[in-house]
Amino acid sequence: MTENLIRPLENPGIDMMLGTWVIIATSYESPGTNKLWKTIVGSGWSKSTAGSQSNTLTVIQSRKMSGLCFKLQVNMTFENNTFHMVKPFPSSGVLLNTVCPDCFLGHDKTIKGGTTFGGLHLLSKRRTVTAAELDEFEKHVKCFKLPSPVIMDPEKDLCPDPQTPSQITEVTDTDGALDISKLLEESVNTEGGMMALGEKLKSALAKAKES
Repeated sequence: MTENLIRPLENPGIDMMLGTWVIIATSYESPGTNKLWKTIVGSGWSKSTAGSQSNTLTVIQSRKMSGLCFKLQVNMTFENNTFHMVKPFPSSGVLLNTVCPDCFLGHDKTIKGGTTFGGLHLLSKRRTVTAAELDEFEKHVKCFKLPSPVIMDPEKDLCPDPQTPSQITEVTDTDGALDISKLLEESVNTEGGMMALGEKLKSALAKAKES
């Protein structure tokens, strides 16, 4: 059973990753990151579009925290069922089989502060998945010996697509009010550090909203 659950998807095309995907559930090996998702992050989605080359993707990652929205744009390569990302942290992963017909399930390894952490993420075109689909994800989590997953609340609002006319707080690496990369580098590896990051994010986003 475990062997089947952790077997990578065979010959997936890059097209299957295109579009907008809602984060349904996630589990991080880093206890601080898991805690951050449980306490700070309310909802999230990712939007993947084709990059300039046939094996590249541009991904907008949107998160809602404390009622405010932020986004981060990253570039990925995807080839032979393996995706790679350099920023904000070096990361690589594979897609796994899932019973969910409109989901993708990714298992990744990310290097933070010289330590490698595993993660498992279920995303779907829907806001909710069936009990059977969620149960399968939890079995995947156990097979990879990851912490209990964070299940997102489908009743919580998602941030709007930043390409649509709306009022949205955009926080990027070049934002003078908040240097995400620096905060992440200072906060990785410990639960206390990640919680401190969450508080800094909440404070900075609140100031941005006031302005």
